[in-house]
Amino acid sequence: MNRTHETVGRHAWVRRPRPSLPPELTADVAVEVAAAALADHPGATIEWLEVDGDGLFEAHLRGADGQTLVVHLDGDLRVVGWLAEVS
Repeated sequence: MNRTHETVGRHAWVRRPRPSLPPELTADVAVEVAAAALADHPGATIEWLEVDGDGLFEAHLRGADGQTLVVHLDGDLRVVGWLAEVS
């Protein structure tokens, strides 16, 4: 963990970097997440979108073949992986 020390007079503080906040899933971002996920899985339909605990966007899809898919996208809206639910 990076820490910076700051001394003022006889007092010293240790500052820890703030944890980064998860990305916000606004309506505009949701449209972009959906478009990127669908581009990776043509013919699929969006069931719902969310941000997971690791700060990745998740697009829950129903594939053209009926399979349930979860597509993971990073903060730059690049697909970084996906999972298929086995029936």
